[in-house]
This record gives sequence, C-alpha cells and structure tokens, in this order.
Amino acid sequence: MEDPSTCSLEKFWQHLQAAPQKVLLLDYDGTLAPFQLERDRAFPYHGVRKMLEKILASGKTRLIIVSGRALEDLLPLLGLKHLPELWGSHGFERRLPDGTLLNQELPPNCWLNLEKAYNWMQEQGFAGDCEKKPSSIAFHWRGVEKKKRQQLAETVRTAWAPLTKGVDLEICTFDGGLELRCIGYHKGEAVRQVLAECGQDVAMAYLGDDLTDEDAFKALQGKGLSVLVRETYRETLADCWLQPPQDLLLFLESWLAFSTEKNDVKTKTEIK
Repeated sequence: MEDPSTCSLEKFWQHLQAAPQKVLLLDYDGTLAPFQLERDRAFPYHGVRKMLEKILASGKTRLIIVSGRALEDLLPLLGLKHLPELWGSHGFERRLPDGTLLNQELPPNCWLNLEKAYNWMQEQGFAGDCEKKPSSIAFHWRGVEKKKRQQLAETVRTAWAPLTKGVDLEICTFDGGLELRCIGYHKGEAVRQVLAECGQDVAMAYLGDDLTDEDAFKALQGKGLSVLVRETYRETLADCWLQPPQDLLLFLESWLAFSTEKNDVKTKTEIK
C-alpha cells in the first residue's frame, strides 16, 4: 500500500474515463453515514444522498451498496428517490434496482443455533444491544466503557463458541461489537460475484470503513480500487484512505465527473 498521505488516484480516474463498465460499491455505516448509538437514526452525511442520486441519474455507473445491515433496516435510512442495487447482511441478501430479491437459504442447523444465541442474549438482558439479521446475530457495544466492553466481549464469545461446533457459523469482530454469522457470506464474496458478472474491462472501486470491509478490499486487490473511509487511519488492505464527510463527498464528485466525461477532467480530491 502507498503512503496514505500521498496516494494518487490519477491512474484510476484515467481508467474510469475509458472503461466501458463502471462499478462503485459502497459500505453504509461509517462510510456513507456516521455511526449512531440509535442505529435507526444513522442517516447519510449531508450531501451524500444528492451525490448518489446524481451518479444514478447519469446512467454511467452500476452503483451498489453493500451493508452488514439487514435490508429491511437499511431501506428506511437511504432516503433515495431511486434505489440502487443493494446487498444486505454481508451479502446474504440481494435486492436489484427493479425490486427483485435474490436471497439465500439459511441451513437449518445455522438457523437453529442463531435462534439459540438470540434467546440467550434476551435471557441475559442484551436484547436491546442485539441486532437479529437473516444470517447472523450482532452484539453492539459502541459507547460502552473499554473495560466493560472487554468483559462483555469475553462473556458473549464464551456463550456463543459452543454454537459454532460442527455448524457453519463463526464469530467475527467488527468495529463496535461481535457477530455470530453464517460462514461463507461476507462482503468479499459479494465483490467476487459482482466481478464475475462484469467480466473484463471494468473500473471498480469499493469504499468501506470496518474490519468487515477488509474481505472486500482483499477480493478487489489487483482488480480495482479499495478505499478506507475513516476519521482515523488504521492498518488496512485498502489502497487509499479518506476522511468523511468532506473527502467522501469530493470522491463522489470526482467519480461523477470522470465517469461521465471523456475529456481531461482535473481531479477534484486529494485522497490521503
């Protein structure tokens, strides 16, 4: 990875101008929207909706939002006039722009153990911090003091561990909690499937902030541009780093300009 303070996008913008296929994949929480303790209030940064609408309206970009959220939780937050392609629950759910749903079927043993995990969380009084999704259970501790957070993580991980034995479930860490999820469904698989659908001659970028986005960064290595969107830098597989919301908006503006113009367009953003 290049020094995050000097990473240049010039080659990518040139590639984007010339490529017959242009695909922009975006994580939601922490990328398009700031984290909120009240998760149903995590609306996009000011100006993001407007830019996404413009990119969609141009007709030049296949815009895809890839989120760890369940689709039913994501849809009310977007507030877009026209919805792009959506992948929810780390790729377990998929909604095409015309509204067609292409969901997976959860193995019965995974469903049973996820129900056990959720019931245990309720019994322990954790239901308010627990997010039940079609293919996983997420336990959120954002805003909790560090020492208590470590204790909670150990308690929950210990309780969930037996539920992964002999079952296609795994315990994953994300930025703000733990998740018990079905193996094989993550953002990297979503990226690989989109790449397979596009074939050759595609300019693709993925923007994300979380540890769960590292799977997507890895899948896109050598095949597109991966960008870490985060207020503070951390070790990552991403090619570049930008800080929301200003740098994010400038990136989206540049994407719109370079994806719709064939002539020499000056880059509008300096990505760290």
